[in-house]
Amino acid sequence: MAKRPHSPPTVRRAHRPPERIPSRRAVITVDPSHGTNDLLRAGQEHRERMLEQIYCVLFEFARDFGISAGRAGRAFRKAERLVARSPYRLEQAVQFQTLLQIADILGTWYREPAFLGESGDPRPLPIVGAKSFASLVRRFLPQFNPREIVDILIAERLLKRDSHGEVVPLRRAAVFASTNPMMLDRVPVLIHGLLGTLRHNTNATGRRRDTRCERSTTIERLPVQAVPAFNEQVKKLAQSLLNQTDSWAGQRQAAPGIKSPGRVAQVGVEVFAYVEDRTARQRPGHRR
Repeated sequence: MAKRPHSPPTVRRAHRPPERIPSRRAVITVDPSHGTNDLLRAGQEHRERMLEQIYCVLFEFARDFGISAGRAGRAFRKAERLVARSPYRLEQAVQFQTLLQIADILGTWYREPAFLGESGDPRPLPIVGAKSFASLVRRFLPQFNPREIVDILIAERLLKRDSHGEVVPLRRAAVFASTNPMMLDRVPVLIHGLLGTLRHNTNATGRRRDTRCERSTTIERLPVQAVPAFNEQVKKLAQSLLNQTDSWAGQRQAAPGIKSPGRVAQVGVEVFAYVEDRTARQRPGHRR
C-alpha cells in the first residue's frame, strides 16, 4: 500500500469579517537579505528561545500553585540530575495510573450492557453484590476498598447516591474538582505526551512513517461572555471524539493477560481548550 504523503500539522483559522483589524500579535522581524526564508530556518538561537519561553510558562504555573521561585529552581536542578540518570516515563506517574483506572470504571459503566439501563444510560448500582460498584472496583482497583472509592467519587461530584442508596455516575470523564496528587501527576503526563508528539512529527524518521495527530483551531476576538458557551460546546465535541476513539481502539486492543504476538504501545488522546483574556489587567509593577 502506498504511504500517505506527509502533510504539516493543520491549524484552522476561524472566519473573520473582511474589515481591517489591527493585529495584536508580536511582530517578528527578519533579515531583509533572507526575507521569508528565515521563517523556515531554526538555529540554536531559536531553540534556546523556545526553551526559555517554556521555562517562563512553567515558572508562572509553579507560582500559581504556591511554589516559590527558590523551590522551583531546586526542583529544576533535581530534575536535571534525575534525567541525566534516567529519562521520564509514564510509569513514574503512579497516582495518574490510579486516575486512569477510575476513568476505566466510569467508561465501563457507560459502555458495557451489564451496567446499562433500558434507556442505554448507566443504571444505578448497589455498592456490593453481583454487577455492583464493588465489582467494578475489584476489576480495576483491587487494592482499594470499594466503599472508600464511593466516598471519594461522591465528594468529587463524580457519583451521587439515589433514594435507594445506590450510586449513579454524574459524568463519564474522571475530572476532579480539587487539586489532588492524581491531578497533579497528570500535568507532567500531558506535557510529556505533547512534547513527544511534537518531537516525533519534527523527526525525519517520524515523518517518513506517519505523523501523530496535532491539530488546533484559534479563534480571535470572541466576546468574553461567550466563553462559557464555548467551553460547553468543546466539551460535547471532545466527548464524542473520545467515545468514538474508545470504540475504534476497543476492537483492536490486545486482550489483558494474554501475551501479544507483537509489540504493544500505550496510546492516548487529550483534548483541552484554552482562553487567553486579552483585556485582563496585568499585575502591578509587571510589564511585557
